[in-house]
Amino acid sequence: MGNPFAEFRDECARLVKAALDREGFSGEEEVRLEVPSDPSLGELSFSTFALAKRTKANPRAIASRIAAAAKEETKRLVGRVEAAGAGYVNFYVGIEAFAEALIRSVGSEGASFGSFQGNGERVIVEHTSVNPIHPIHIGGARNSVIGDCLSRILRAAGKDVRRHFYIDDVGLQVSQAAYGLSMLGGGITAGGEHAGRRLDHKDEYEDEEGMGDKRGTGDAAKERHKGDHFIGFVYASTSCAINIRTLKARIERLKTEGKDEEVREEIRKLDDWVAVSSELRERNAETFDRILDGISSSEDPEREVAELLRRYESKDPKAVGLIRGLCETAIEGFRETLGRVGIGFDSWDWESEIASWNGGAREVVERLSGSGFTRVEDGTVVLDCEAVVERFGLREKYGIKTDVPPLTLMRSDGTTLYTTRDIAYTLWKFQRAEKIVNVISIEQKLPQLQLKIALHALGMGEDAERLMHYSYELVHLPGYKMSGRRGRYVTFDEVLDEAVHRAYREVSERSPHLGEEERRKISEVVGIGAVRYALASVAPQKPITFTWDRVINFEQNSAPFIQYAHARACNIMVKAGGGWKGSGADYAALSSRYERGLVVLLSKFPEVVGEAARSLRPEEIAEYANELASKFNLFYDNIPVLKAEGENVRNARLHLVDSTRIVLSNALALLGVKAPERM
Repeated sequence: MGNPFAEFRDECARLVKAALDREGFSGEEEVRLEVPSDPSLGELSFSTFALAKRTKANPRAIASRIAAAAKEETKRLVGRVEAAGAGYVNFYVGIEAFAEALIRSVGSEGASFGSFQGNGERVIVEHTSVNPIHPIHIGGARNSVIGDCLSRILRAAGKDVRRHFYIDDVGLQVSQAAYGLSMLGGGITAGGEHAGRRLDHKDEYEDEEGMGDKRGTGDAAKERHKGDHFIGFVYASTSCAINIRTLKARIERLKTEGKDEEVREEIRKLDDWVAVSSELRERNAETFDRILDGISSSEDPEREVAELLRRYESKDPKAVGLIRGLCETAIEGFRETLGRVGIGFDSWDWESEIASWNGGAREVVERLSGSGFTRVEDGTVVLDCEAVVERFGLREKYGIKTDVPPLTLMRSDGTTLYTTRDIAYTLWKFQRAEKIVNVISIEQKLPQLQLKIALHALGMGEDAERLMHYSYELVHLPGYKMSGRRGRYVTFDEVLDEAVHRAYREVSERSPHLGEEERRKISEVVGIGAVRYALASVAPQKPITFTWDRVINFEQNSAPFIQYAHARACNIMVKAGGGWKGSGADYAALSSRYERGLVVLLSKFPEVVGEAARSLRPEEIAEYANELASKFNLFYDNIPVLKAEGENVRNARLHLVDSTRIVLSNALALLGVKAPERM
């Protein structure tokens, strides 16, 4: 695909090498070109200091000789070559040829500009993988958006990308939710009251700080229609009822033992859960009371939950029907939510099918047991992670600063643990791809490290190097904490609804001339784009504080800001009509700093995409799109287009505007953000 700036860089390197040869310097000298911090010093610069040190010559004199020699060479995209400062050779694009090359590339490639053919490497990006016991909340939404952006960027870089969702249907949490559902007759009936929680795959987000106002009446209405919200309510109610029952029994036992201090501590915990029960009952008294009554009358609910899990792992038909029904209901809710923001999956992978029912996890235990790195403690099979680290010298490779705890692979009752099943899942994925990217919260750093260590123990060190834990920090909302077990969280659905509502107010204020239907369509695009951009534009290792004044911002660093620039470009093109295309254009006239800066920045888009794919940094695309929108706005405010002096100048500027429109749209597409033509 076209890459004008790379061609310019190659030409600069050729000029330097030719000049070095002409001036008698060693042809082995490495040509390293840097982008000057000041645009007035050119687009690329070559430093002579290393060469001067090696040859014991004056760097300024060398720079002058190289610049003079380079001027004698044939040039296509390079305009000026100048010696500057204490020893730099600065290269400037020749705006006429360079702008024409750029505009031809963008115009011919259109939506493909910025993409590469690549090597077709098979990559699995596993992301979201929300436990099917609650709706997706704002913290998990960051996982979804990052994973989707990574998939889009890797595909643009020529990778064969498959997006996978891991359905964690084997575990106590799902069994607990299913147990509560059984108290209601095992199905979603009687109006389907819904509530929810989101949990990131492979973890328990207990009291994660989140975002948003507390639930309102709008969410209660949603709970009556979305299955994932209902499942979340059932899970929270079941967890609450079991905790209340357990704490009451523990308090009575401690009282008989005369342990007054421990009694007071348990009473404090009970008071918290009683408060939670009041909150849940306010939302849906009938459903909560049925679950509470059922658990209160149960002989041992925790044992029954564990038994339900054992039966599911043994593929008991009734247990399978109950748990699969629950999971599929939650997943349908996930599909609806994620579909609204343009996120889809190529494969939905059931943990039970990959790691449990086909014996995948047990096979992993057997193979690791034969590795010499496991031991058995009271019937429990444990992997000695420290022994593996020392044997394969992994401490420095993975930056391990403390001892790695042993990994329990199998309990004494023969059931496996999550990480064991995750090892089996990883082996399954490596049968289908050369590289795996797991988008999982930073809280799962230890299990993901233990997973890599287990691969080394299995003799799969090369595969371990092709497995990446793409970790990310949490999303915070000032003054609010989330806890799934307590049913306290802000759902992704709520956030999207609020974003669209706020976008509607902004669009209505800025464009009152638009009809109601069009305003609502634009608001949906702007609101959803704003949320996606806010979650993708911050480096994953940094936490996000989600505030509406930053998310819905038409003035700077936001999706609406970039979308508005795109709409401006579209508006110019509509007013220009189509008659200018195919007519002469004076690209040499694009000489102002506003035009020149826009041309150069547009040319860098393919390289930005390539670097974002290499470094797996979606935020680089967001930064680029924001900078491009800013430069276009400066151009828009300072350079006449439709009223330019001379038809050829007008046509050149229209080509530049159209190229900007295309690249803005392409950049937004990599972030999963739509580019509206009107706002």
